[in-house]
This record gives sequence, structure tokens and C-alpha cells, in this order.
Amino acid sequence: MNTDRNFRISILALIGLLLFGTVGFKLVEHWDWFTCFWMTIITLTTVGYGEPAGMDAHGRYFTVVLIIFGVATMSYVLSALSHRLIHSELLSTIGKRNLYKDIGKLEDHFIICGAGRTGSSIIKSLALAEADFVIVEASESLADRYLQMGYFVLIGDATSEEVLRQAGAERARALVCALSTDADNVYVTLTASELNPKLFIVAKSNEESAANKLRQAGASKVVSPLQIASHRITQALLRPAVAEFVESATMKSDLDLVMEEIRVAERSSLVGKALRDSGIRSDLEVIVIAAIHKSGEKTFNPSGELRFATGDRLVVVGKQTSINKLEALAEGKK
Repeated sequence: MNTDRNFRISILALIGLLLFGTVGFKLVEHWDWFTCFWMTIITLTTVGYGEPAGMDAHGRYFTVVLIIFGVATMSYVLSALSHRLIHSELLSTIGKRNLYKDIGKLEDHFIICGAGRTGSSIIKSLALAEADFVIVEASESLADRYLQMGYFVLIGDATSEEVLRQAGAERARALVCALSTDADNVYVTLTASELNPKLFIVAKSNEESAANKLRQAGASKVVSPLQIASHRITQALLRPAVAEFVESATMKSDLDLVMEEIRVAERSSLVGKALRDSGIRSDLEVIVIAAIHKSGEKTFNPSGELRFATGDRLVVVGKQTSINKLEALAEGKK
């Protein structure tokens, strides 16, 4: 018999005992219902206010029976409650240990610091992309919600070096600073960049004045939601066709069109091959918007003479099925 079943049985037994006592006093002493219930409560809890005036021998006999059953039942209830509390605490402790072990196995993953409005949108996108990520959130209610969804979550302060270590900042691919204040985002950026100088850090800037501070702290990319919203509204007003295309390519839409960044692996057959001979345009019908060399040099709208090298990143647009084929080709998969 498991702990939950014991607990449910004890609750039912306690309810049954209350009904038994209340109805019993009503039948034996003929008091009003509230008095019968009150007498049952003080008898079971051994408060000892004394017996009501006019209680006869039958009432005393019934009270003795109620006390005997009550002591046994209350002992069982307290025992079941204690076992449930201890069991829940053990499960919580074991669960946290297993969670830390699982997070400790992650490599090349993403860390999202802050699961507020900005963070929650990022979490949804990463989950749709089936990427590995860890959420760091100080609010227990928010953290519990994502834990229930099966995500890796650390309940703690993201500005703490120890918490970032537990999240695997030293092994992560990228980290997002999406906390509510710029000061916290600056501190997280500074701490994370010290733990892993190669970590790609994207920081949210609530105020324009904080952008430079975030870059100085080590942020690879600073994003201002206010500026982005203003830019998109302006684009929608002045260049509606451009805005519609960008939204179709970068956000979920009815069109089977996506914009993606693809990295060329060392074992890929693309290495050393010219764009015109790769079949990316002719066979896959994928448009290469830009090519970024591992040195950082960017080539927009590259010509057919461009030759691919290991570590190149391609910004492409096309149908999802074609993008998937190009990803496999770039990774060297058959």
C-alpha cells in the first residue's frame, strides 16, 4: 500500500469518524446538529471543555466508544500525514539531484536566465526547435510551471556564479539574459563571460543607456525589445511587403518558408565546392542570402564563384523540407 493511498484512506477514515460521532450524538442525546458536531470535534481533539449539561449514561458510553476509535484513527491520520510529508521531501530531494545530474550531462546547450514575458517566448521557440536548454528562474511558481512541462529548470538567482555553473555555463553554446532589470542583465553577462569567454551571450536591454554597458560586460548581442517593436511597426507602415516576407520567413506562418543559419562542417561535401556547383540553388531551390566566413567576414548575396570552407555559416531562405536537406548536406550526413 503506497503513501498516497494511505493518505487518502486516512482522510476518508477521519471524515467517516466525524460523521459517525455527529450522527451518534444526534441519535443518543438528540442535540441540534451543530452541538453534535462540536462535541465530536472536541472529543476527537481531546480539547477537554467538559461534557454538556444533561448528558446521560448512554451519551457517556457513546463518548467512550468515540474516543477509542478516535485515538486510533487520529494516530493513523498523523502517521499517514507524516509519511506523506517525508515521502514528498525525499522525492523532491531525489528529483533535484537527478535534475542536476541530467543538466550536468548537457553540452552545447542554451541557458535562458529569466522566464518572464521575453524568456517565455524564447523557451517556446527553443522547445519547437527541439534544442537543449536550461531555464534559470528565481520565482518558484514560474519555475514549477516549467518543471511540470518537463524542462530543465534551476530555481535560483541567475546573478549567482554557482547557479550559472550548475546551469552548465562553462559548457553551453549560448546564454540569454532576459531578466527584468538592466543591472541584473549586466551582472549576469559579466559573470557568464568570466566563466566562459567563448560563450555567445544575448542580452535584453530595457533602456538604451544600458546597451553599451552590456557590450562592455561581454554581451555578444544586445537586443532592445522597444527598438525592435518600433522598427517592425515602421517597416509595416513604409514597406509592408518587406515586413510580410520577413515575418513569413522568421516566424510561424501559413507559408512553408523559413530563414535559417546553417554551419558547414568539416566532413561536408560542400567544403571546397563553389556555390554554383553545389546544387543549393538549382536542386534544392534554396536562396543563400549571406555567407559568413569563420574569420567573421560577411558576403551578402554571394556570387556563384563563392567557395565554401569549414566553419562557414550560411544565411538561407527556402522551404522547410529543402532547408532540412541542406542542413544534412552541410553536416556531412548521408
